[in-house]
Amino acid sequence: MVFAFHVVNSGLATFAPLSTPLGFFLASTSEYGVELFFCISGYVIAGTLRRALNPAVFIQDRAIRIFPVLWASVLVIVAAGLATRTHGFETGAWSRLLVAVPINLLALPGVLPLDNIHPAAWSLSYEMAFYLFCAVCWGLCRRFGLKAYWLIVPVAAVLIAHYPRGVLLLAGMLVAEEWPRTPALLRLARHPVALLAVFLLCWRTIQSLSAPQHIIATTMIEWAGDWRLPLALLGFSAAALGFQGIVAGYGLLGAFLRTRPLHYLGTISYSFYLWHPVVMSGVKTYLLRAGVLQASGVWAQALFFVVALPLSLVVSHASQRVLERRFAAWMRRRLRHTQPLQPPALTPMPQHRMESA
Repeated sequence: MVFAFHVVNSGLATFAPLSTPLGFFLASTSEYGVELFFCISGYVIAGTLRRALNPAVFIQDRAIRIFPVLWASVLVIVAAGLATRTHGFETGAWSRLLVAVPINLLALPGVLPLDNIHPAAWSLSYEMAFYLFCAVCWGLCRRFGLKAYWLIVPVAAVLIAHYPRGVLLLAGMLVAEEWPRTPALLRLARHPVALLAVFLLCWRTIQSLSAPQHIIATTMIEWAGDWRLPLALLGFSAAALGFQGIVAGYGLLGAFLRTRPLHYLGTISYSFYLWHPVVMSGVKTYLLRAGVLQASGVWAQALFFVVALPLSLVVSHASQRVLERRFAAWMRRRLRHTQPLQPPALTPMPQHRMESA
C-alpha cells in the first residue's frame, strides 16, 4: 500500500479516473498502510515483551531488529546524494551531515522535529519511542507495581495526543491482549476489508481537514476542535476490529494473506519498507533522464510501478537475507544475545477461542 502511494504521489501522468480529485483522494488512502504496519508492531511487541528476560534485553533485541537496515539505507541515501548533488546535498552538505547522519542513524527524526534523511524512517522513530516507553513501563511496574499506572496512563495519553498516527500501535496491542471481545464486536471483525476501508477513508478525511498541514504535523488536541477527533475515534475502532479479523483469518482477505507469496512479502516487509523509496527514486530519475516516462503519456505511473516494483523486491530480498538475518545473527553472537523465540507471524486465532469469547 505504501509503495502504491509513492507511485500515485509521484507527480507522473496517469489515467483520467486517477487524475480527478475523487480518484486521487481514494488512491492516496494507501499512504496510511503505515498505520496498519503499526498495528502489526503493537501486536508482535505484546508477545515479545512477555518473552524477553528484562527491559534491557528487550531494547537490545529491538535495536538489533531495527538498526542494521536503517543504517544501510541511510548511508546509501547519503552516498547517492553526495555523488549526484541532489535531494538536499547540493551545497554545504558536509557540515550538515556531521549532525544529521548520527541523528538519523539513531532514528530520532519523526518523534523529534529534526532533519530527516530517509523519507520513510519517521515511522521507525515512532517505533523506537514506543519500544522505549514499553521498557520504561516494564521497569516502573517491576519497581512500584500497580501504582506505576498512575504515571503510565497520563503519559501515554499525552504521547498519543501529540503523535496521533502512533495510536495504531495501541490497536495492535489491544488485539494481542484479546480486549475487548464482546460477541457484537467479534461479529463486526468478520468483515476486515470493509473495516479497513472505513479506517483508510477516516484517516484520509482527517488529512483533508488538516490541509495545508500534513497529518503528522498535527495533534489530537487540534483535532478536538472539529470533526477530526470523531473521525479518529471511528477510524481507530475500525482499524482495531479489522486487524482483529485479519489475525483471526476471516474472509477472502484472511485466505489471501495466508498464501505463500504473501508470507514471503511479510518476511521481507521491513526491508521492503525502507528500501523501496530509495529504489524508486533511482528508477524515476533514470527513466526521466532517458525520456521514457515523458513518452509514456498516461501510462507513466503504470510503467514506473512495473519497473520499480521488481527491483525493490530484489533489493529487499538481499537486505533481508544479509542484514536482517546474517548481520543480526552476528550482532547477537557478539553481544551474547540469544534470538527470542517468535511465534508464526499473525497466526490465525483458533476458532474455538473466537467462539468461546
